[in-house]
Amino acid sequence: MLITWALLITFTILIVHIISALVGQRDRAGRSIAHKFFNTFLRGVHFLSGLKIYWHGAPPKDPHVMMANHRSYVDAVVLPVSFPVVFVARHETKSWPVVGWGATLLGTIWVKRDIKESRRATRAALKERLEDGYGVVIFPEGTTAKGPELLPYHKGMFYTCAENGFPIAPAAIEFEDPKIAWVNAEWFIPHAFRHFGKRRVVVHVSFGPSFEGKDAEKLLKDVRNWTQDECYKLREIIDSSKS
Repeated sequence: MLITWALLITFTILIVHIISALVGQRDRAGRSIAHKFFNTFLRGVHFLSGLKIYWHGAPPKDPHVMMANHRSYVDAVVLPVSFPVVFVARHETKSWPVVGWGATLLGTIWVKRDIKESRRATRAALKERLEDGYGVVIFPEGTTAKGPELLPYHKGMFYTCAENGFPIAPAAIEFEDPKIAWVNAEWFIPHAFRHFGKRRVVVHVSFGPSFEGKDAEKLLKDVRNWTQDECYKLREIIDSSKS
């Protein structure tokens, strides 16, 4: 099952990349075609990996900076959006089999968080993508956590949003099985085979209101507080469904 899943992901992403290259990702029609193929890819991943997603609320209709808590390497595929997006991710994940390769082809912005120049270049790339009509998906914790408590949020992207008036759409992610969280330096492949070889993997995703403002610190506080509260609510929903 996982071999089939991996092959489908690789093939689909390659198709997205080829078509995007032919028509030009920066062209509106090109972005639309690439986005349609990406949504098809997401549905294939959901089916083959056994993901059962319960969505609460609705994602934004217009391009936003989508900020979510980070639980697993599949978090990005549980955030459906109606506009073309690029992702911001840790540079260490760029070399991951399938996941990293596909993310690179989709135009992911890779950041080395411990290098100031990389963080600055990432913020500049984010600004460019947003001005070009893309949405951006970012996990401001910078790494995965078991939860439901959140890790501290990195500040840089909040300053970029505040300075340029970019709207932020928060999202909260909680898996039914907390062990899905990829933590404690566990090897990627054994973790993936153990958890995504199951018949069903349940995850709840909640979408919040749009946040805008010129005060970056307030933006960070408001977005993080909403996400933290929502993670607690989703955990309560999950736990109550088991009892």
